[in-house]
Amino acid sequence: MPHESLDNLSWRREDDRGAYLVTTQPSQLDHAFINRAFASDDMAWARPLPPDQITTMLAHSTTLGLYHTPPPAPPPTTASSPSSPRTPSPTTASPSPPPRAPPTQIGLARFVTDHVTLAYLTDVYILPAYRHHGLGKWLVACGQDVMKQLPAMRRAMLLASPGVGTAFYSRELGMWDVGEERASRVVMTRKAYGGGGA
Repeated sequence: MPHESLDNLSWRREDDRGAYLVTTQPSQLDHAFINRAFASDDMAWARPLPPDQITTMLAHSTTLGLYHTPPPAPPPTTASSPSSPRTPSPTTASPSPPPRAPPTQIGLARFVTDHVTLAYLTDVYILPAYRHHGLGKWLVACGQDVMKQLPAMRRAMLLASPGVGTAFYSRELGMWDVGEERASRVVMTRKAYGGGGA
C-alpha cells in the first residue's frame, strides 16, 4: 500500500457546537499547536521540540489532526428585520449563509508506523475545552480505521496510564496489557539516551 494512502484519510461530524474534522493530511497540521500540547501538563511524557525536530517527527509519522469549525454566527437583527422567520416570497432571493471560520486544530493522535506491519499510537491529546463531548472516542475510532489500512499488521501498541487509560483503550481499541502474554512475550524499553526526550 503506498505511503500516500495513509496521508489522505478524513472523517467529519457536526453538532450544535460546530463542525469537526479528523484528517491525516500533513499539510493541515499546526506545528505550533502540537508544540503547545507537548508543553502542557496533560502530556507529561512529552516536551516541546525545536521547529526542525517537529517537522522531522511529523514527516516520519501518520498524524491524525482534530479540527473544529464553530457554527456561523446568526445574522444580526435590525428594526427592519423581524426576530421571527418569515416565509420569503417566491421572487425574494434567500440570503447566503454567513461563512464559517477556518478550522482550528484542537487535538491530535500520532502513529509511528512502517505503514505495513506495525503501528505505535502515541501523543493522543484534545484541548481541555473540547473534552467530554465524545471527541476522544471519535479520534481513537478514526485511529482504528488507520490501523485497518495496514495490509499485514502484526501488532499495534501504545503506552497507557494504569486504570482509566488502560480501561479506555481496552474498551475502544480492544487493546490488552502485554503482561497477559508474559508466557511468550516480554516488552522491553529504555528511555532517552543522553540529551534525548523524556
